[in-house]
Amino acid sequence: MKTTNLGAYTIPALTLGTVGLGISYGVFEGQQQPDVQAGTGLIARAIEEGITAFDTAREYGRAEALLANITSDERVAVISKFKITKEAVNDKTLAMEQAYQSVKESLQVLNISRLPVCLFHMVSDYDLDAVCAVIPEVLRSLEQDGLIAYGGISADNLTELKRFAALSSVRVLQIPVNIFDQRLQEDPVWEQLSRNHTIVFARSVFLKGLLLRHPDELKGNLKKAAVYLEALRSFADEAGMSVAQFCFAYVRDMKGITSIVFGADNEAQLMQNIGFLDSAPIPEAVLKRATAYFSTVPEAILIPRSWKI
Repeated sequence: MKTTNLGAYTIPALTLGTVGLGISYGVFEGQQQPDVQAGTGLIARAIEEGITAFDTAREYGRAEALLANITSDERVAVISKFKITKEAVNDKTLAMEQAYQSVKESLQVLNISRLPVCLFHMVSDYDLDAVCAVIPEVLRSLEQDGLIAYGGISADNLTELKRFAALSSVRVLQIPVNIFDQRLQEDPVWEQLSRNHTIVFARSVFLKGLLLRHPDELKGNLKKAAVYLEALRSFADEAGMSVAQFCFAYVRDMKGITSIVFGADNEAQLMQNIGFLDSAPIPEAVLKRATAYFSTVPEAILIPRSWKI
């Protein structure tokens, strides 16, 4: 498996996301939270397959506790996150206090003295200017005090990427990116990320499972996504791929992406995503038409908090 070095840590091309192992996270029918034994087994199998990076957060229920079983393994890099309140965004002292409390709680549960990677978890309605002013200082302080090795930001919306990428003190970013979201397709920010050697974790490859649903299953305002799902199936068929393979290959082959964060309910899903790493690329002609077509997807479909189902 392709890897990227981040100081003493090795980041593989795949990162196992643990939100679904820690809390009931599924949006659609059929998405189930594995029990503790199954979750522990998935984590162990992931390591066997070369996946040694794990994405988690304080708010992911029991996820950090599950990972505590493997943090003594020197190969493992845990990426955890913290949140601060809206009030704290404009109050540096309060922001420091809340961040430190969250990180120290993570360290205690994970049974480690320093987080390999710690990300600020952006919230959609926070003032972006205020976040860009206070969070780099919070992260630098956490690094200087030895609580984290590397700091970064987990964006709430792809359009925030341009602002966060411009912060020279931020080495790590996590962004939601998928075939439906073409808002920054031709933006030079991708070249900037590559030049700066920024570590970029891509999540929401399947848009919380929406891209894998059948159009007839959609409810509420997501019914408007039916025409785009039908087109996605058509493009995937033309490329000789499954829909999941098509969506994965699109993100895998994007410039600037270091590692894809994915979730799995069971070992079959885990192995399927690992298999996608070596699958063929999307044919250029199909990719060009698909990206042009999906440039019209409404924002209400792209942003899960807008869903009413």
